Amino acid sequence: MLAHNPDMAKTSFKYFTERAEKKIAKSPNDPKKLIAGCKSLTQFSFGFTMEEADRLVMEDYKGGKALYVSANEAFSKAVSYGDRALEIKYPGYSAWVKGESNKSPKFVEEDIHYLFWTAGAYGGAIKSSRGNPEWVILLPRVGKLLEAALDLDPNWNKGALYSGMISYTMIRHDAPENKIEIAESYFEKAVDASNRLDLGPYVAMAESVCIPTQNKNEFTNLLYKALNIDINSDPDLRLTNQINRNRTQWLLDNIDEFFY
Repeated sequence: MLAHNPDMAKTSFKYFTERAEKKIAKSPNDPKKLIAGCKSLTQFSFGFTMEEADRLVMEDYKGGKALYVSANEAFSKAVSYGDRALEIKYPGYSAWVKGESNKSPKFVEEDIHYLFWTAGAYGGAIKSSRGNPEWVILLPRVGKLLEAALDLDPNWNKGALYSGMISYTMIRHDAPENKIEIAESYFEKAVDASNRLDLGPYVAMAESVCIPTQNKNEFTNLLYKALNIDINSDPDLRLTNQINRNRTQWLLDNIDEFFY
């Protein structure tokens, strides 16, 4: 649906997102409904609003900036939902994620879903803020959430946590000198966990590693490998693969914007 009728896909996603928020309004202290809202807002904002903003800002800076603001508002709401869900499940979570306490909640495997989407919401809010220090300073929370999830099941959801760590490793405030090698290690693990059927790790490496290091050859190599993946080969990955396929093609079409 996303490939053949993107407008219909956007409308459908928006409907599900609004429905999730209505459920939260009726049950504001239900962790399951809160994390469902966090997930829906994060997916919609990354898959549509941010994609539109990245494209528009190259032609219409003011219009693109307005879309980033809209995305940031949605991500901010998603963060509040995710944080509230985890605080309800684990009183003391807020102090831990803020770094006010070293006592980590005793998360269990079913919490990975909560940790991953809350981390994604934080990541989206930081990215859409376009360098706003009030959000950038919260970057360590992304790492804390992803690392807590990795401790429970590193191969969860076919390597989604590894893919998240690729980007985080490259921008974390305390990044080690060998951050590229660490990111490459996460990439290999993500690829293996998805049986080489997920486009996500390839896009993450291309954007997070190749652009900052200005490695144009590896950038194109990774993205062409991504395009060669059959997005229908794994039904569980079809939606995210279609979104990433669209982004892959856009990145290649605009390659001169990223390399000098």
